[in-house]
Amino acid sequence: MKNMSNVTGSSGKIPPMSTPEEKTIYIFTSEIENVAEDKLKIAGDYYSLATIVANKGDKVTVHFYNVDDVKTERHSFTIGDPYKVDIDLGYADSGNATFTADQSGVFTYYCKYHLPVMTGQLVVLP
Repeated sequence: MKNMSNVTGSSGKIPPMSTPEEKTIYIFTSEIENVAEDKLKIAGDYYSLATIVANKGDKVTVHFYNVDDVKTERHSFTIGDPYKVDIDLGYADSGNATFTADQSGVFTYYCKYHLPVMTGQLVVLP
């Protein structure tokens, strides 16, 4: 390989794929049709978006909507450390959270009321 500086940059490391930017994400509660929840003993709930991808340094805003037709059903969009996001919604509510994706890795987001089925992944690229 002749000149690796064209690929790796002057520091010898691979440069980031993009500069940090603002990402706006919209996520809705969803339900699998005709799931016999009482018989199976598991909810048929899921997120409309199973994976969120961001670059390290991105400012991420998540808009979360509880569109469940059951008036007593609560849902959350929760991410633990290091982001500590918890949008907890009642019937027909919506909420949002903004954070900076400052740590690379894969982080699970989940509904604290519908584990283990209502989960997704936040992927923060270096």
